[in-house]
Amino acid sequence: MKDLSRFRINSPKVVHETIEGETVLVHLDTGNYYSLDGIGAYIWGFIESSVDVGGIIEWVAGRYRGDRGEIEEALYKLINELQREDLVVKAETQEYEKHMDHSDCGSASHGEHPEIFVAPVLHKYTDMQELLLLDPIHDVDETGWPSSRDDLPVNDQ
Repeated sequence: MKDLSRFRINSPKVVHETIEGETVLVHLDTGNYYSLDGIGAYIWGFIESSVDVGGIIEWVAGRYRGDRGEIEEALYKLINELQREDLVVKAETQEYEKHMDHSDCGSASHGEHPEIFVAPVLHKYTDMQELLLLDPIHDVDETGWPSSRDDLPVNDQ
């Protein structure tokens, strides 16, 4: 049975950019930043486009050589890790409106030399937390204007 669960990026807390096959993510509340490359960057793109988990699995299984059970396990592991890090949240039904055209999910042939499936890895970096949390850009509202944050500690120096 196809898994119809969908997730969405936890914005505005999470910002991201994909450049040359690598997706860089920053969680503005924690100051942690992350990277996904290879299959992980594709998966992030599917999540961003509201593709259901079953569709993502079909796409990966249709393009990479590997045991389907291992592929499913690796994808669920990545999605669970993205949730634990508060980078994605389960999407509500009404959020499914924007869809990526993935009508060919699972239908692509492996061709002569398909790539071997390598489990995606979420790389986490904490070395710039203090710097990222000092940056006032995370204190802006949706329009880009600064907003006060009552929950930030005040330095009495």
